[in-house]
Amino acid sequence: MLKTQNVRKTLFAAAATAALATAAGPAAAITPFQSDVGIAIQKGLDWQAAHNAYNAAATDAAGIALEALLEKRVSGNPADPPQGYSGASAADQATMRTSALSIINSTNSQGAGFYAYRDGSRLFALASYALTGGPDKTTLGSAITLKQAMDMLTDRTLAKQSTAANYYQGMWDYTGPGSDSSTTQFAAAGLYAAKSFYASAKSTPDSGAFADAVRLGKVNTALALVAAHYKTGGAAGSDNASCNVLSASERGHGYHPLQAGYKPSLQQTASGIYIQLFGGADVNDTGVQSYVEWTRNRYRWQDLDSMGNSWPGYSWSYYLWSSFKAMELLRQSGITPNPGNIGPNDFGTLPAASAPACVVRQVNKNPATAVPAALFGGAAGKYAAEVPGQYFDYAHELLSKQCAGLPSGSGGSFTCNGSPGYWDTIAHNAYALLVLQRATGVIIQRCDVDGSGTIDRTDIKAIQAAIGTHVGANDVRDADSDGLLTITDVRQCTLRCTNAKCAP
Repeated sequence: MLKTQNVRKTLFAAAATAALATAAGPAAAITPFQSDVGIAIQKGLDWQAAHNAYNAAATDAAGIALEALLEKRVSGNPADPPQGYSGASAADQATMRTSALSIINSTNSQGAGFYAYRDGSRLFALASYALTGGPDKTTLGSAITLKQAMDMLTDRTLAKQSTAANYYQGMWDYTGPGSDSSTTQFAAAGLYAAKSFYASAKSTPDSGAFADAVRLGKVNTALALVAAHYKTGGAAGSDNASCNVLSASERGHGYHPLQAGYKPSLQQTASGIYIQLFGGADVNDTGVQSYVEWTRNRYRWQDLDSMGNSWPGYSWSYYLWSSFKAMELLRQSGITPNPGNIGPNDFGTLPAASAPACVVRQVNKNPATAVPAALFGGAAGKYAAEVPGQYFDYAHELLSKQCAGLPSGSGGSFTCNGSPGYWDTIAHNAYALLVLQRATGVIIQRCDVDGSGTIDRTDIKAIQAAIGTHVGANDVRDADSDGLLTITDVRQCTLRCTNAKCAP
C-alpha cells in the first residue's frame, strides 16, 4: 500500500510540474495592447490612492474603489486572475485593510440606515475582500467582524426592497423601496455578492463560518423577485426617435419603468440583463434575449448618444461596466445561445444600415487600424494582434481618455481628451478600471475547492476529477471562467498552489 501511495505521489508531482511548465509559457506572453491595459490599470489605481478613494468616511464610492483594487490584474490578458487580497502586494494589502476597516466601521455607525449606491458597492467589496483571504476584526481593529458588517448591509438592503404587488415590485430607491433602476442595480449586485459570501465554506476566527443558510435563502428570494420585475417589466422604444422601436421582440428598461414615463436607456437595459442572470436566467431566457436584442440594436462604445434618458452625458462609464459585466457573465456561463438567439459576442457586428437600421449604432473597432493613445505611444498596427469585440472597443476607448501627468492631479484618471461627463469622479474612475479588468463585481478565491484557505493537492485532484464538467459562473474550480472544466483549469490552479508543487 505504501508503494502505491508513493507511485501516486510521484505521478501527481510529475503532472503538477508539467502543468506548471505548460502554463508558465503563455502566461508570460502578452500583447502590446494587453501591456498598455496593465499600465493603464496601475495608473488608475495610483490616481485612486492619491485622492482618498478608499476611505468610507470621505466618499460613498469607497466600496467600488476597493473592488477595483481587489480586481487588479497584471495586464489586459484575459487569463490574468484578479489579485484579491491573498495575491496582492504588501502595499496593496495594507490599503485594502485600511479601506475595509473604514467601510466596516462606517457601516456599523450607520445602524439600519440604508443608501443603495453605497451599501451595494460595500457588499461586493467586502465579499471580495473576505472571500480572497482578507483579515478580520482582530487584525483590522474594527468595531465589528466581517460577517457582522455583511449581515448589517444585507439585512438593511433586504428590508428596503419593494415587495408590494405593483409595477416596480422587487426594486429599490435611494434610501428605501421605490422604482429607481440605477439604485436597484447596486442593491441587486450587492446581494449577488452576498450570495457567494453566505454560500461559502470559508471562515475566520473572528467571524466563524461565513455560511448562513437563512440569509442565503432570503437573498435568493430577493434576487428572484427583482429578476422577475425586469423580465416582465421591459418596454419597447428609445429616446432617439430614429432608433425608437426596432423590432417586435426587443425590450429594455429606463431609469424608472415605462409606467413612470421613462423609455429604455442603454445603461439601465444593460443592468437589467445581469439582474435577470442573478435571478437564475441564462442567455436563452426570453427576458434576457429581449434585453440583449435591444442593446445589440443600439450598441455604442463612444458615448450614449441620446439614449440615456435625461442624463446620457453622465452615465457613459457605468454603461460601459454594466453592459460589459452583463456580457462577461454570459460568456462565463459557458451556455451556448440557441440557434437564432443573440450571444455575448454579437455586439458591434451589425452595421448601422443593416436591418433593423439604427443610424447611431456603432460597429466594432478594427484593432489593426486603431491608433494607440499618445499616452502609450505607437502607431496604427500596434494592436493588430487583438480580436475585434466589445472588450477591445471599450478598453481602447478608455485608454484614449486617460490623463497624463501626476496622480496627485488628474494623471491616471479617465477624464481627459473629450471624456463624456460623470456623476462622481471616484466612481467614474472605478467603473473604467473594472471594465479594463473584465470584472463582474465579486471575486472568489478560485481553485480553493474545499474552502480551506489554501490551494493544495486536494484541490487540484478535485478539479482533475471533474474535467469535462460544465459549471456556472463563480465556480471555484473554473480558473479561466469559461464555464467548462479542462486541463487549463488544472494548470492555472497548479500555478496558484499555496505550497510548492502542490505538496500536501
